[in-house]
Amino acid sequence: MHQAVLMKNSAHTVTIAAALVLLVLMFWGCAPRTQPVKSVDMLSTPNLLVEADAAWQAKHWEATELYYAAALERPDLVRSELPVVYVRLAEAASQNGHYHQARIALEQWANQDTAALERADWERLYLGAMAALGKTERLQNHLQWVRDAVNVPWVTKQEVALWYADYFRAHEDYAQALDVLDTFYAQAPDIQARSLFEHEFSLKLAAMDDTQVDDLAGAVTPANQWRFPYALTAFERGVRIASDKEAWSADWRTLRDLAASSELADPIPLRNKLAELEARYGVPRIGLALALPVTGPYAKVGVKILRGAGLAQWRLAQEGVDVEIKVVNTEAPGWEARLAELPSHFTVVGGPLRIDAFKRFYEADSPAAGVLEKRAVFAFLSSLGDLTEGKDAWRFFTSRNDEVRSLVHLTVDKLGITDLAVFYPEEKFGRTMAQTFYREAAPLGGRIKGMQSYPPHDLKQWTRRVGKLLNVPADFSDNKDVPLPMPDFGAVFIPDGWRQAQTLLPNFFFYEGDQLVFLGPGLWSRALDDARDVDEHYYRLAVCPGAWWDGSDGGRALQSALTEEGLGQADFWVALGYDFLRFAGRLGTLPASWDSAQVNERILKAEDMDFSMAPMTWDENGTASQDLYLFTPAANGKRIVDPAKFAESIARAQARREKRMENYEKRLEEAAKPARNPDLPPTP
Repeated sequence: MHQAVLMKNSAHTVTIAAALVLLVLMFWGCAPRTQPVKSVDMLSTPNLLVEADAAWQAKHWEATELYYAAALERPDLVRSELPVVYVRLAEAASQNGHYHQARIALEQWANQDTAALERADWERLYLGAMAALGKTERLQNHLQWVRDAVNVPWVTKQEVALWYADYFRAHEDYAQALDVLDTFYAQAPDIQARSLFEHEFSLKLAAMDDTQVDDLAGAVTPANQWRFPYALTAFERGVRIASDKEAWSADWRTLRDLAASSELADPIPLRNKLAELEARYGVPRIGLALALPVTGPYAKVGVKILRGAGLAQWRLAQEGVDVEIKVVNTEAPGWEARLAELPSHFTVVGGPLRIDAFKRFYEADSPAAGVLEKRAVFAFLSSLGDLTEGKDAWRFFTSRNDEVRSLVHLTVDKLGITDLAVFYPEEKFGRTMAQTFYREAAPLGGRIKGMQSYPPHDLKQWTRRVGKLLNVPADFSDNKDVPLPMPDFGAVFIPDGWRQAQTLLPNFFFYEGDQLVFLGPGLWSRALDDARDVDEHYYRLAVCPGAWWDGSDGGRALQSALTEEGLGQADFWVALGYDFLRFAGRLGTLPASWDSAQVNERILKAEDMDFSMAPMTWDENGTASQDLYLFTPAANGKRIVDPAKFAESIARAQARREKRMENYEKRLEEAAKPARNPDLPPTP
């Protein structure tokens, strides 16, 4: 028996009718009479029920409450009439604002027949009365009881679920409003029941205004958006947005995905609505410009990007997404004007690859100077130079900060190395990367204990500069048998190319730095993609970040797609083109009056995709970041870093260094002992 509902105090049940009669008579004496009320004392019980039914049918709630309250006092009231009497009395009392009286009637009914709690009309009236009386805790307990009850039929549970969804939404608890529907939906006995539940909730959504739908859609996440009720909520919001024709191209993709992939019992209504909208607004055609070098020294890279983009275009076409690509060769004279003159539906630009080409978008004398105002440009660059990312333009490429964060995260969080050093070349890239490392390390828990530069073209100076970083004594060459002191850092960042690293790292070994972790930039990773016969001796403790790993799920999926179409081997540049075109397809065509805030809002939705390279994300201000893979050089190129095994390698290298120190100290101790006279017997 549901103890939260049933009342055991008989005094309440005995006096209910008398109280109700008094209240209604007092009310009736003050209110204008719209229908004559007959004296209940002069009516037989059958006639009283006739009058009560007439008042009920006419929705005269005051008379209804009076008559049915009086009927409950009649000793000759037939028991079979009780359900009708109680439910109508409770309804009339609620309509009259007498929620306490409605509650008493319902609880009296439940005391006499516990099966009343299994009825949808009892639940609806009881919940309404509890809400009006502010019984929050009672409502929470009752929700749990109905959810767990095995005897409550599904039709009643559905009614309860829909009521609680409205209740929580009215109290601005939107996540709970959808969660209660999700929980009860899982209990639906069959596909027909789930389909009807979906239909009932869709009707409620359709009756809401735009603000109410927006509020409810705030509880939809990428993790739940494909199932009921979240899918229907997201779809309804998309339908409301579709009325803005300028937002249609981006919104269409969302509606299409929900109609095609949502886990609903009956997705047909969604598909029918999508077809109706497509007939009204048309299927969007997305225009994408790619500013890439397809001739000249960087043509090989540009062609690889186009190969990936072409594969993505073909795959999207099979899904019904029409992306039109225009390639602008940034190595050809006049490319800026050709880009600027593209039709207006080319609202998104990918590229360029070089900063000097990117500057042509905002240099005053360039024909492309107005492109940034008309089109959203996603540069394939690590930095946008003088422009503000997320406002003037956007980035679809690994940043220097991404590289540094990935390295510091490994050393500090995974390997426990907090003391770091920087050894950098005296040129622009090296200085910039050194500054980035210095700036980013501290917030992540790293301490810079050493910083040393070296002339990039004077190889004779490299060994001496390494010795300076490691505090090697000036007389080292005269005392090479003396072990050097351990450096006060455990890892050193070397922002230079792989070819330079192959010369630099042996210098550290010369000065007994073989226990150090060597951190390299992404340049190492890209060079190692084509490297062979690498001498692993010097690089067992070397690490470099990269955005491409052919062993990742995304990398294998891309290679499978390329193989299926006979398009060759996957690498980072192919992945870049493949991912960007799919990302741009999700962005859609921007409205004519777009601004950066609108683009940033669309990006947050478009980023929810399966990347083939390391996944990228953007914050609400449009700043991109990439969660990079970490590699160590290997004989056949590179392999992914396993932090646990890497830590074991560090420990072994440190143990070897400590062993050398111990052996040297033992030799010193032996040498310090006085020589023994061979003519004397050995000391016992």
